This record gives sequence, C-alpha cells and structure tokens, in this order.
Amino acid sequence: MVPFLVLHGGMGTIEGDFGALLPGLAARRPVIGVEQQGHGRTGGRDVPVSLDAMRADTLAVLDALDVERVHVVGFSMGGMLALDLGLSAPERLATLTAISVSQNLDGMHPAIAEMNRNPTAEPSPEALELVPSEEDFARMQAGFADNPDGPEQFGRTFAQLQAFMVSGWGWSDQELATLAVPTLLALGDSDFTPVDHGAHMAALTGAQLAVLPDTTHLSIMSRSDWLLPLIEHRITTVED
Repeated sequence: MVPFLVLHGGMGTIEGDFGALLPGLAARRPVIGVEQQGHGRTGGRDVPVSLDAMRADTLAVLDALDVERVHVVGFSMGGMLALDLGLSAPERLATLTAISVSQNLDGMHPAIAEMNRNPTAEPSPEALELVPSEEDFARMQAGFADNPDGPEQFGRTFAQLQAFMVSGWGWSDQELATLAVPTLLALGDSDFTPVDHGAHMAALTGAQLAVLPDTTHLSIMSRSDWLLPLIEHRITTVED
C-alpha cells in the first residue's frame, strides 16, 4: 500500500501540525513523517534552509526506507515542499495535497508578504489578525524541547526561515502549469493565501480546490473532519 508522507510547516513539527490528522491518516495507510532541518527532533545545519535541501533530505529518507511512491500531504512550508516534489520528482508521488500554500511570496496576503520582507517593521493591524500570537509561538517553541541541538535551535531555525522566505522561492505560472501529479489544494477562507490566488493555482495545475469556511492559517490543521474526506477523495479518484 502506498503510504502517506506528511510534511510540517515552518517552525512546526509533525505532532504539532498533524496531531489532529494523524489518527485518521494512520487508520487508512502507513504514515511517514519527516521533520526538516532544524525542526522538532532534527538538528540544525549551518547552511541556508531551501527547497532544494529539503527535497534532497526528504527523498533520502524515502530511499532509506525503500519507499518508491507516496501520497504526500504538506502544510504551509511543507506544502511548498510538496509542490516542489511534485514538480521535481513527480515519479515519487501518487497524489499531492498542499494545504495553505501559495506559488511565491507575492501570492500571499499582502500584509503577510510585507511582514516577511520587513520583519523589523511594526506589523499592520491587518497582519496582526493573521499571524501567530505569543501563545502560538510558545506552543511552537515547545516542539523544539527535544531538538538534538537544544531548545535554542528554535531561534536559529526562525532566523533561517526568515531568510528563506525572501530568498526568491516559488514558481512561475509556466512552471506551475507543468505539474502532472493529481493534486488537492486546500486553504482557509482567511488564510495566508487569498482564495483568488488559490483559484489561480488550481486553474494552472488542474488541481481540486477546497476552501474551508471560517478557517485561518492557524486553525486549518485542526479541521480534520473536513480535511480527511477531502484527502481520501483525492486518493480514491486515482489508481493506487
């Protein structure tokens, strides 16, 4: 049976981001979770965070496990990585579910894009409604308690991700239109990615698009009762 590959978001962990979804996913098929460079229980490296590096690390895990193909489910940064895998190594994916992603920084909500470009600037009131609270950051930080480089890896990883977000990652319309893996794009109606940009990405890729009502970037991964049947539907419409 083709397993799930789950990919967490920036500053997240498998347990922290997928805690609500894991029981339902694991009841359906085996699950492989990869915590990326400097996240959770994976130590940091003194090299920039990049999609190229995360792709190489993730494929190396699949190779070590002798897993040829997966149903990938990625959230936020993990969704970007899922799209990258779909474009760079499509033969390794049976289906692709990307949750709360955009095709580049410009595709994000303008207030979020501006915060990433100018992290020292005072956030706008609009941005403050969307970004994690102090309590949210505390929960993220707790996920680094067992990091092999110590809990202070949280700060180093945060700095690396700030650099990554303005590094020019992303894909042109022409590049995204080459995605051939059966894809589901899911986002909240109050997400970091505006609904019209999600629709633009779906039109380019031929992906199924799901917009969850009354849902933000921070709450979407708790919507397991909605996400699980959407993921299952994407899989059952494709030969396993």
